[in-house]
Amino acid sequence: MDPKTLFCLPEGDALFNPLNTMFIQMACILVFSQFFYLFLKPCGQAGPVAQILAGIVLSLLTIIQKVHDFFLQKESASYYIFFSFLLRTCFMFLIGLELDLDFIKRNLKNSILITFGTLLSCGIIWIPFLWFLVHFLHIKQDFLTFYLAFLVTLSNTASPVVIRSIIDWKLHTSEIGRLAISCGLFIEITNIFVYTFVISYISGTMSGDIFGYIFATGVIILINRFLAAWLPKRNPKEKYLSKAETLAFFILILIIASTIESSNINSTVFVFFIGLLFPREGKTYRTLINRLSYPIHEFVLPVYFGYIGFRFSVSSLTRRHYLVLGMTVALSIVGKLLGVLCACSFLKIPKKYWLFLSTVLSVKGHMGLVLLDSNLAYKKWFTPVINDMFVASLVITTLLSGVLSSLLLWTQEKGFSHQKTSLEFHDTKDELRVLTCVYGVRQARGLISLVSALHGASSSLFTPYLMHLIPLPKKRKTELLYHELDEDGVNAIGGDDEFGTNEGLEINDSIDSFTRDRKIMIRQVKLVAQMENMHEEICDGTEDLRVSIVFLPFHKHQRIDGKTTNDGEVFRDMNRKVLKQAPCSVGIFVDRNITGFHQLHGFDSVQHVAALFFGGPDDREALSLCHWLTSNSQIHLTIIQFVTDDSKVEKVVGDAVTKENNDVLLEIVGEDHTKDEIDRIFLEEFYNRFVTTGQVGFIEKRVSNGTQTLTILREIGEMYSLFVVGKNRGDSPMTSGMNDWEECPELGTVGDFLASSNMDVNASVLVVQRHRHSFDSFVDE
Repeated sequence: MDPKTLFCLPEGDALFNPLNTMFIQMACILVFSQFFYLFLKPCGQAGPVAQILAGIVLSLLTIIQKVHDFFLQKESASYYIFFSFLLRTCFMFLIGLELDLDFIKRNLKNSILITFGTLLSCGIIWIPFLWFLVHFLHIKQDFLTFYLAFLVTLSNTASPVVIRSIIDWKLHTSEIGRLAISCGLFIEITNIFVYTFVISYISGTMSGDIFGYIFATGVIILINRFLAAWLPKRNPKEKYLSKAETLAFFILILIIASTIESSNINSTVFVFFIGLLFPREGKTYRTLINRLSYPIHEFVLPVYFGYIGFRFSVSSLTRRHYLVLGMTVALSIVGKLLGVLCACSFLKIPKKYWLFLSTVLSVKGHMGLVLLDSNLAYKKWFTPVINDMFVASLVITTLLSGVLSSLLLWTQEKGFSHQKTSLEFHDTKDELRVLTCVYGVRQARGLISLVSALHGASSSLFTPYLMHLIPLPKKRKTELLYHELDEDGVNAIGGDDEFGTNEGLEINDSIDSFTRDRKIMIRQVKLVAQMENMHEEICDGTEDLRVSIVFLPFHKHQRIDGKTTNDGEVFRDMNRKVLKQAPCSVGIFVDRNITGFHQLHGFDSVQHVAALFFGGPDDREALSLCHWLTSNSQIHLTIIQFVTDDSKVEKVVGDAVTKENNDVLLEIVGEDHTKDEIDRIFLEEFYNRFVTTGQVGFIEKRVSNGTQTLTILREIGEMYSLFVVGKNRGDSPMTSGMNDWEECPELGTVGDFLASSNMDVNASVLVVQRHRHSFDSFVDE
């Protein structure tokens, strides 16, 4: 390379080197996109729409001759192509890293059918239209590549645009959002494969190269797996890999990607699979996610989307071309609509998602532009008019699809909101999403034990999150900005040489140990906020992550001598605020890790757990949580039902009647009050499902007042390592008088007694509060 080009020096009379102007263009795209996003975000528009509009505005400014000469210099095309390749390599690797593999495995059939449905419908619609285009555009040779390029480009879905849009709409943790992402990736990968193999067949020379690069990609994947396991062992006391070690992975990826691109083969799929098959646990994975997510989502993708808009031009089109352009855009959207509707109807996906899924999968760009620009030797029909038509149709279709998708979300906001905010009506066959909040490793170990118990059978659908809560001090003595600090407030810019144990490192080690033993991936989230606002951030996080229950640590912990120590009233106040404002069910975990519930993974011992049932929505929610404990072979669960001594119930467990479907109907005779009837039906269903099969034990305790209840609780306090109980149960004679010495009302009457250090109870306690639905309020009244 010429030294002037290498060092970004201008040539001849040019004031700027093309590389310098390209960076200025990137800065303009970021500024314009932020400007548009400020106005479009309140309307529900996603970031890619604003960023593509920013690129279009910058493209329109090139009508001014001086702006045109500045941005579109003689050698600028090669720079744009090279940096486009670098940006594409970075974000496709990250997409592979962040992809939810478990969801894709569960929904593989749905994704494949929707993919082939859309491709088939687009193909059927486009074939007669392409015959018209051949005559309209006077194509006289290379018909196959013309058909191929048009079909692949306009039936494609730009997966990065889909992913970024889904994230902006906060649907990336929802079922429909993840389905849209997986379908977008399947459509894009399928199109790339079809295009690549057809071009290799035409060329007659690329087939051998493709198989060679597949083998080389497999070797890189194996090398990455070795390095991912070996590099953390070099410096076990460091929280993250060093920057030099991180760079080693990118060097390997860039070597294989650039080698593939040099053979006129698109490297996107290869890079994506390198990220997809990267090990999903440990320090290496955390380092890559930590160092890639922010710059790629906030800088790389906006610039790339802006570049799509920057290529928009209609200067070479005439009035008759505009009509064909409109037909192209309409047929592209209609083709996706028909394919998605047919596939969703066959798969029995709820109708409220059909239109949204079809519009969001209509977004173009990315691969369409890459495939359009590649292999020009086999595209003798390629002219500026066809190029402008292709690019304009991609950009217009993407903008229309983005706007339509956001309008559908706005009009059906309730239908796309999180519905599973409690556990009572949560089917155990559905995915259970839980969030555990911790301040340090002490709370992390106890809540990881709870996560281990809830996972139960390996086949259960379970997605746990761990949120590390980091209180932000009001004043910092350091002059560094916060993003330059790591989780524990030390310098992260030059942090490669920072040694010593800390809370973040020990939490990571606990999670890694758990992942190795139980093969369950705990997704980590870091939350940094002032303590006054911490509860609001937690509540926002539960909505974004769409969890059904959030577990909070109790503000006291057990010392080595068995006594409890207060960690601070600020934590107690935060727990109270979360209980009041949480958009889902809440559990407060009183961890007695020395004498009570301990980690199950790596141990063969059986833990005895008791669920106390007095009645009411919170107790039903607590018992619903126990559904997931029943499938754990290391948990022996016992249901202890407390019944008033003067109750008219003569027999709590009646005669069992076997029906034709082998279900057992249990008769529980009692008063026909609304709340009692709900409790009766719920307990009956639980008894028939688990107690009659021998999975769960059942004990009935008759009491007449709170004193007798306290006596029974003291008697069983040493028999179990964990008590699960609901928070509120209204005015009940069974707990009368127990709140006279109440210390922590946020735990409820029974939970407060079990958590008290003055009582002879050594078990851990989980107090559950159900999310307050309008139905519950009606029943309680």
